[in-house]
Amino acid sequence: MGTHGFTASSFGHIRDTFDTILGDQPAGGAAFSVFVEGECVIDLHGGEARPGAPWTADTLSVMFSNTKGLASILVATLVESGAVDPDAPLTQYWPEFSAISTALTVRGLMEHRAGLSSVRNDMTLDQVLDHDSVIRELLSQEPLWEPGTDYAYHAITFGTLVDELVRRVDGRNLSAMLQDELARPLGVEAWIGLPAEHHDRVAEFVETDWPLGRPLEPGSPADVQSRAMSFGNAFPAGAGIHPNIGYNDPRVHQGVLPGANGISTARGLAAMWSSTVTSTSGVRVLSDETVNMMRERRVTGPSVWGEPGPWPERGFGVMLECEARSPLFSSRSFGHDGFGGQSGFADPTHRASFGFVTNYLIVGSQEHTRWKKLIGEVRAVLEKG
Repeated sequence: MGTHGFTASSFGHIRDTFDTILGDQPAGGAAFSVFVEGECVIDLHGGEARPGAPWTADTLSVMFSNTKGLASILVATLVESGAVDPDAPLTQYWPEFSAISTALTVRGLMEHRAGLSSVRNDMTLDQVLDHDSVIRELLSQEPLWEPGTDYAYHAITFGTLVDELVRRVDGRNLSAMLQDELARPLGVEAWIGLPAEHHDRVAEFVETDWPLGRPLEPGSPADVQSRAMSFGNAFPAGAGIHPNIGYNDPRVHQGVLPGANGISTARGLAAMWSSTVTSTSGVRVLSDETVNMMRERRVTGPSVWGEPGPWPERGFGVMLECEARSPLFSSRSFGHDGFGGQSGFADPTHRASFGFVTNYLIVGSQEHTRWKKLIGEVRAVLEKG
C-alpha cells in the first residue's frame, strides 16, 4: 500500500529506505518516526495494519518490551523527585518483598536481578492480566537464583514488579503515571491498558516464527526462558497470528502488563523518548543528571542461563548501544527494543529520538535489522551536522 507521511528535506532519502523495507515484508506494515531537538523530522508509515486495511498515521501498535523502557523513564522521574533511592533495599518501599529477599535494591530490580524472571507454575491469561494474582504467585515461589546477584531478562514480570514498586511509592500505577507524566503533557496517544473504544485502531500481528510452545525439558534453562514469555498457558504458540488471541486479544490490550503491552504510534513513542533528552512540546521529563544515571553501564555478559554473545548492555531498566544493539544514534543512546522488531531510543548527544513499530514480527538474528538500517542512515545525517 506504499509509504505515506513526511520527512524533513535532509532526511528525504530515508523514505526510499523505508519503502524498500516495507516492500520486502511479505505481510503487514510498519511506522517509523524521528525527533531532533524536540521536533519531528521523520514520520513515515505504510503497509497493512489489518488484512485489507492500510496502516495510517493514527494506527496504534503494541510495543512489547518498549513498554519496559517507558516504565523505566517513569521510575526515573521518582528517583529525580527524591521519592525513590535507587540504592535502597526494595523492602524499604515494599516490605512484603522480604519473602523473596531483603538484599535486592531498587537498582537491582531495574537490572533484572530479582530472580523472578518467570513463574514456576502455569498461569491462565486471566490470572496474568490480574496484577495481584501475578504478585502473589511471584512472592510465593522460590526465586530462580539468589536475588541481587546474577541477572536474567524478566520478559513480562519486570513490568509487574516495577508496577508494584510504583504503586507503593506513588499511589498511582504505571498506567496512570504514563498518562499523567508522558502522554497527556506531550499530547500523544499512548497507553498501558488501552481504552476499549480504540481496539479497532490497533495493528493486528502477523509473524514468521512464534518461539513459544515448543516441547522443552521441564525446568531446563530453555523452558524457564520460554515460560518468562508464555507463563505456561497464558500465551500459547501462535498467539500472535490469530485474530483476538494472545497479543491480538482485546483483553490483553486493555490489561495492565507494563513489561509488554504498551500501545502507541511510532510518533508517540519517539516523542516520549525525545522528552527525556530535550524539551518536546514544552515538556522535559528528566534532567541530564538522571539521564546519566539511567545510562550507567551496569549489566553485560551472559545471564544466569549462560547464553552466548553478543550480549545486550543495560543500565537503569534501559538498553544501551553495544555490539548487540548497534547502530544507534551514538554511544550515549539509551532506550529499549521489543519483540519481533519494535524499538524506541533517545540520544543526549544529538538530542534525538526514534520509534519503530511493526506488526510483521521477525524472530531471531534478523529481528531488528529493519530499524537498524533506518537508524544507520539517520545517524549519518546527524553526524554531518
